[in-house]
Amino acid sequence: MEPTKRKRVLLTVEHKFQIVSRIEADETLTKLSKEFGVGVSTVRDTRHDSENIKKFYAASNGKSAKLQKTMKCVNDEELDNVLYKWFI
Repeated sequence: MEPTKRKRVLLTVEHKFQIVSRIEADETLTKLSKEFGVGVSTVRDTRHDSENIKKFYAASNGKSAKLQKTMKCVNDEELDNVLYKWFI
């Protein structure tokens, strides 16, 4: 029988921040991967990207981090604000 392929899981920025903070509290990668339902390599990648996750979480003040799954920043913030005002 073929092994079943694990479904791709996208974590929110808030979950990624929780993983980073718990790794810093010396929790094992295996325990975190089982708890969040992702592979160990995903937790390891999150650990390597911890600085960017912390910066993004601090910039969003935790508001959009609950819903947002990718960490994409605006290239031109002024243009984004003008476009938003035009839209509403």
